[in-house]
Amino acid sequence: MTLFLKATNSNWYSEFIRPAAEAVLSVKPHQYILDIGTGPGNLPLMLIAAEPTLKITGIDVDTTMIDTARKRSANGRVNFLYQKMDAALEFGDSQFDVVSFCSVLFLLNDNSKTLLMNEALRVLKPGGSIIILTPSGSKARFTAFSEVSRFKPLKHNLTYLFWKVLTTGGGRRWQKGEWLPDFAKDNRLDYKTIRTFNDNALLETITLNNNP
Repeated sequence: MTLFLKATNSNWYSEFIRPAAEAVLSVKPHQYILDIGTGPGNLPLMLIAAEPTLKITGIDVDTTMIDTARKRSANGRVNFLYQKMDAALEFGDSQFDVVSFCSVLFLLNDNSKTLLMNEALRVLKPGGSIIILTPSGSKARFTAFSEVSRFKPLKHNLTYLFWKVLTTGGGRRWQKGEWLPDFAKDNRLDYKTIRTFNDNALLETITLNNNP
């Protein structure tokens, strides 16, 4: 099991993605959901546990992650699919109420980000929302372990320390660059942001207006 998979199986990781799940479920309606860069499927599986009737698709460019996600969703209630890198999404226009990204966009170059966001807008229904969760990089790395010491077993919290080290720089660049607010402004989209996970994450929402 890779370090990333160990991290996603830790209790602290559930707390990291929970605000994104709550944001997705707050969108009305939210029956049809697409999770881009789904990894091992943590967000879709959290959502389907909360509302079993949801229609959720998770996509990723990593076949190992998709295989893992499918095994974790043995009942098949989430549709996990492989997505080609830097390619158009294989969905028709206006198919989803919500599109989500967890720890994805801040890792990509500008061309890849632009392609994915434009594709997300294309498959999003009018009035739908895009939910983006990103590590903020706001807090010092040496505070990492103390922040998650309440989660058991303690040995799993070591993955948070590695996660913090690996994401701090990218998270800070994401915030400072303000790429997503600029994208929203250029495309005349509604944008809002809040801090979550004890200020260690940034939750951003873009809403597609009903009127073209």
